Amino acid sequence: FKEQLAKEGFKGSKVKFDNLNAQGDQGNLSSMSARLKSDKNTVNLAIATPAAQALLKADNQTPMVFTAVTDPKSAGLTGDPKKPDKNATGVTDMVDVKGQIDFTHQLFPKAKTIGLLYNAAEENSVVQIKIARQEIAKLGLKAVVKTAATTNDVQQAAETLAGQADAIYIPTDNTAAAAMPTIGKVSAAKKVPVVTADATMVKLAGVATVGINYEDLGKQTAKLAVKIIKGKKVSSLAVQAPAKATLV
Repeated sequence: FKEQLAKEGFKGSKVKFDNLNAQGDQGNLSSMSARLKSDKNTVNLAIATPAAQALLKADNQTPMVFTAVTDPKSAGLTGDPKKPDKNATGVTDMVDVKGQIDFTHQLFPKAKTIGLLYNAAEENSVVQIKIARQEIAKLGLKAVVKTAATTNDVQQAAETLAGQADAIYIPTDNTAAAAMPTIGKVSAAKKVPVVTADATMVKLAGVATVGINYEDLGKQTAKLAVKIIKGKKVSSLAVQAPAKATLV
């Protein structure tokens, strides 16, 4: 995001950043959002669904761009992604879940049971898992699902899943993404392959993906922010899908 802003001319004394990190604890989002509101920024950036929801609740005036949000409408960030009706627009990280399940099946045609791991408290993950289960069933395969509320729960969930599944698919889930090295160790020990939803996750632990690259997503989001900085109204900037998918 910052790299792209710099390319657009917003660098050095021309821009000021205030970085707030919840450190994986969603309980920090409310106070962080209140602080950003009091800062009276030109534009706010929210990364992932929980952060965007908290920021919108605290501040419905300052223009906001979000990124790494799978379904902004279901998350309550906009009533119409094509014509944002609140103070938020951005770039989703909604991947082609059907395509990724088909991809998993092509890679491992002998796998009869596909494991799914996610945090049930993340709205973006719930949406993807619902699609994944439907697509797995259409292929005549069985889905086994395990949830992890925190990164501390991931290892046990992954080990249980690896004992029941022939292959594992992980959506763009924040909790799982933060624990990918742990998942990788389980995958290697149990010899159960993992297919992820994005390029960053698969580089940490996994076999392959045809998914999004979050660096590209950040740059795409920055371009929206620049339009707002230059005077465009949020309502005139439709929510965008990822510009491309990457095979890793």
